[in-house]
Amino acid sequence: MALLSVMAYSMSQRLAGLGITVHLSTHLVLHVVLVLVLVPLLLLKVLIARRYKHSHSLLKALGIAIFVISFVLVSIPTLSELLRSPNSGSLGLRLATGLVVVVCIVQCVLVMKTRKQSRVSSASRIPEIPPQATPLTNHDNAKDPMNLLLAQTEQQTHDTKTLRFQVPKERRFRAKPGQFLTFQWTIDGRRVTRSYTISSSPIHEDYVEITPKRTENGCASVFLNERARPGLAVEASGPYGQFYFDEALHRSIVLVAAGSGITPMISMLCYIDDLKLATCVTLLYFVRTRADIIFDNELSRLTRSLPNFKYELCLSRPDPTWKGRSGRLTEEFVAQSVTDLDSPTFFLCGPNGFMDNARHVLLTLGVTQDRILQESFGESKPSTESRPLEAGAVETVVFLHSEKVCQISSGSTLLELAERNGVQIPFGCRQGQCGTCATRVLSGIVLMDVEAGLTAEQKGAGYVLPCVSRAEGTVVLSA
Repeated sequence: MALLSVMAYSMSQRLAGLGITVHLSTHLVLHVVLVLVLVPLLLLKVLIARRYKHSHSLLKALGIAIFVISFVLVSIPTLSELLRSPNSGSLGLRLATGLVVVVCIVQCVLVMKTRKQSRVSSASRIPEIPPQATPLTNHDNAKDPMNLLLAQTEQQTHDTKTLRFQVPKERRFRAKPGQFLTFQWTIDGRRVTRSYTISSSPIHEDYVEITPKRTENGCASVFLNERARPGLAVEASGPYGQFYFDEALHRSIVLVAAGSGITPMISMLCYIDDLKLATCVTLLYFVRTRADIIFDNELSRLTRSLPNFKYELCLSRPDPTWKGRSGRLTEEFVAQSVTDLDSPTFFLCGPNGFMDNARHVLLTLGVTQDRILQESFGESKPSTESRPLEAGAVETVVFLHSEKVCQISSGSTLLELAERNGVQIPFGCRQGQCGTCATRVLSGIVLMDVEAGLTAEQKGAGYVLPCVSRAEGTVVLSA
């Protein structure tokens, strides 16, 4: 592009010095003008591809325009020579013209053949829904674990603490606001895997923060709130998750959170504040009492810092001195707090019951399904639908692509079986949240503990999450 720009500048100087109509032929003037048009089109396409990579239709239109102009530029010398030559039937000109025609015909044939094959293929086979990916995230980060060092802690509420971990200097860490990391904690000599949402702004690449809430009988949450001290080392992988804010897609957002569901929301808000984005944001935050407000000081600061930020706090168990909103999420509450229900994207995070109610309220108010995103917290629990298994029961699992037939005991997950037998299934959180390990079931019955990591399309196409799935009888997997 730099070379093309220099050539275009040289051509423009020639036009300016010699004149357009007197000293230069028409085809040469057209050639120079097309080059001058091509340079800004190329620059514009690079800009859009870097900053607005989801504008597929615009990128396609620019690509076609650039191709047509480039093709005309290449064709002009041959055509002009053909028109000007007294011997238009010379061998060289005929070869050049014939080559251009043949190339065009071959390209058209290939395009038509490809389109016909794709139509036949899509009509004859069962549609494959690819495993859920994590766009806009550094791929190496998601594959390679990193060693984090606890640098400092900050008490948020009586049962919630923020932990800041230092990221290794050699690691280029990137995430999207709302995504999570999966940690491998060592607690009392036992390895414990847990996933926590990143609560800091991903603008900061040298550190990352999480804010775990202490839960009764929660092995990891109790350890992090009561025993974690600066200097603690932990292995983490990620970031993962489809629940994130993207300024290129979301011009207006409504955040609906309950309790510790505020953690991905605070990451989004701090990210918007750090970049000084003009995104319109409404936060509806539900907690029991004033003592349960996580990030209280930070939310107050953001209220002053963000000009397009509206914050509504609602207590379900208010004290007598509370003057604000109280109760639960209702259609009336949302209608009063959110003036525009037609354009924003709604982010929901909190307990499952809260999110089910929130989704029902939004759908009742006319919000479409595609504008509602949700994230759930909580540890995986055994499925209540599983039939009782006899002691020592063994099931058969066939990994079709790997050409392996394996026996699995009643307590093992499909991912554990794959790892033991050398079957490569990519994984992330190992808790059914990130969707990295999504694999298609070709036959048989598989029971999952959780389904949060699957999209509706994947569920409909027969995908499961091997990290939280167990076989019922003989099962065939596309792995």
